[in-house]
Amino acid sequence: MKKLTKIALTAVAALSLVGVSTPIMSAHADSNFFVHNWDEPKNPIPQTNQGNAMQNYNDNDLQVMRNKLPKFKPRWGHYKHVRNTNEFHTYNDSANGNSLITKWYLPTGFNVSPEEHGNYQGIVMANNSIYLLESMGTGANQGAIIRFKLDALEKMGMMDNGNQNLLLNIFSYFNPYTDQGRQNNQQFVDYINATADSRADMKKSTSQLQKAQTEVKNGKDVINKSAENYRKVSRAYKHKYAKEIKKYFNVDKDKNNDRVRNNRNQDMKKQNHKISNNPKDYLAKSINFKQLSKAEQRKVRKLISARVSVKKTFHEYKLLRDKVYKQIDQSKAKITTLQQKISSDQDQINKAQNGNQLLGQYEAVTDSVEASPLINIGHGQTMSYNPANNHLYLAQDDKMGDFSNDDKNQITELDADTLQPVHQYSFKLMHNGKNLGLHTLAFDKQGRAYIGVHSGPNGVKKAYSLYIGSLNNDKVSFRPAKQVIHWAGSWNQNLTYNPVTDRIYMVSNDMVTSVPVDKLNAGTLKSKDVHYNAFNSGREWEGLTFDGEGHAYALLLWRGEILRSDYVLE
Repeated sequence: MKKLTKIALTAVAALSLVGVSTPIMSAHADSNFFVHNWDEPKNPIPQTNQGNAMQNYNDNDLQVMRNKLPKFKPRWGHYKHVRNTNEFHTYNDSANGNSLITKWYLPTGFNVSPEEHGNYQGIVMANNSIYLLESMGTGANQGAIIRFKLDALEKMGMMDNGNQNLLLNIFSYFNPYTDQGRQNNQQFVDYINATADSRADMKKSTSQLQKAQTEVKNGKDVINKSAENYRKVSRAYKHKYAKEIKKYFNVDKDKNNDRVRNNRNQDMKKQNHKISNNPKDYLAKSINFKQLSKAEQRKVRKLISARVSVKKTFHEYKLLRDKVYKQIDQSKAKITTLQQKISSDQDQINKAQNGNQLLGQYEAVTDSVEASPLINIGHGQTMSYNPANNHLYLAQDDKMGDFSNDDKNQITELDADTLQPVHQYSFKLMHNGKNLGLHTLAFDKQGRAYIGVHSGPNGVKKAYSLYIGSLNNDKVSFRPAKQVIHWAGSWNQNLTYNPVTDRIYMVSNDMVTSVPVDKLNAGTLKSKDVHYNAFNSGREWEGLTFDGEGHAYALLLWRGEILRSDYVLE
């Protein structure tokens, strides 16, 4: 996996020598995954090679659902294009009152190849990341997976509204495949060199600042915990001896003594006195200890002992508090010094930027973004995430539609952290003499795999068939879901899963259909279980994913745009 900074700078160096031209591509390696053989791992990718993975079934056993469809006109082409990226789009769901609102516009590409042209085919939000699949074009079957770390984007403010153009502006400005872009990249190199010391010093100071701030917080927590312990002991004492305190003690005198001893500014040695056990220091003036009965004297001594215990607890709290406050004061002084250093370093960085904030933003983005090498992505709409093993999956579906009987489906399993392939599966999906080619793929939180096909048994129209299965190292197996979904959309664009709602979502242009996973697997779907979400964008949809709260993130073309739903998408 490569840092985008390195990709861009490498491209600058190479293209400045040879100019922009179509790179020489090596033939696909044996794995049919990496475009360039130099990206191949040293060890072969483990393989599961199987014949027919489809379980036997009878079409007549499947139930074609015929629930009422929403009022909706499927869009098969002639899509709307977006040119003004300063606009926020709001696309409404006419069926459920939800809306999709612009989150980010995407650049022509993330500078991984001169062939890129803004063709995004997949999106996954998982593993504290957003994964985008960038395609080099229809028929090329080449692309790259781009990974953004969500916490880094949030730190940059990109999760806030109003930054919809930040990625677009940054990667367009530093596009190394244009003359101007190469000049801008050289400017970036000069900026990096000029600010190396300031950035290194700022990074060190920021780390020390965070440590000092933590020390202050932890110190206050220690003081608060000790104070709470004293209050707990004091409350218990007052609750247990309330009658005796009222009867025997001079409460005002006791309070005044504590008030003097609670002065933080007093010398520690003066505060470090012995706590008195003398009854005269506690009893009311009207009470003579020697004139009390033996039983009352024992009662008073027990009361004084309890009071002394409270005073000792308070004195321990004061000593700890004063000691920790001194440490806090030292940490605060350190914080002030470090903040001044950071401010000075930032001034030097700002001076080097000379008003061009994109230089600093590009540095921040490229440090938090990673890209795979050029790989065989097939059509690209099968990129999916398996929450059961934290792996991504991508099919090399080089052909559209059904396959010939000699063809095999190929799926590559990748580690979601390294983007390196860990396994490949090759298999057929034969039924009634036809070999099904998979072009969508999804996984639920149990690790079950799903394939979606826009067709039904016996040639029935407006039907969508789901197949449920498993991809294991030793075996691949799929079976049809009992119910066939009544289809309201056009093209079968994407299949995805929302762990918050535990539903599978079938994505078409402006139409999202969903069903509950448990009933789908049990074969007990009813008409009311099928939800339709009909939007009004008029655009081409490529993918759908969900955040931890269940909100949808839709990937639309042209131009590439990610939109977020107002509410959880049902």
